[in-house]
Amino acid sequence: MPIAAASAALARHLRHLLRDDAAPGVETMTLAEARHRAMPGIGLVLWRVQPEEVPGDTSPLRTASRADPPEGVGLRLRYLLMVRGTDSAAEQALLGRCMAALEQNPVIEAAGGPGDITGEALVVTLETPPDEMYLRLLEACGDPPPLLLPYMVHSMRLRPSA
Repeated sequence: MPIAAASAALARHLRHLLRDDAAPGVETMTLAEARHRAMPGIGLVLWRVQPEEVPGDTSPLRTASRADPPEGVGLRLRYLLMVRGTDSAAEQALLGRCMAALEQNPVIEAAGGPGDITGEALVVTLETPPDEMYLRLLEACGDPPPLLLPYMVHSMRLRPSA
């Protein structure tokens, strides 16, 4: 699955879930872009990509890669859900709506056009990195620091319907 397609699917999914809200747009961005944007809105920052390891594989653990994985290999994509608002109450309310939406709808299924995910689903889970890593990521997002939550997205192959 192309990494860019997974990021686009996550952003579309969150936009769709918040469509009836007065929420600002959802954008994908890099850590460098997050540092310099003081926009009110929701940002999805992809900060780590890891291929899923095949159970029973005894080869050395692969390191994160910038390229798409080999065909048929799933991914663990780590995102920061970043929220900036006009004030702290607006930021907290928006972050709460995002969290609730993803908790109630953690599976993203897609099929269709070129570059889309076909025969795969993305499963979104809240992640809890060690405090030191979280603080480094928060610092990398600029000053003043935004509200952010780390999420992991697993790509999973769907079985064909019977």
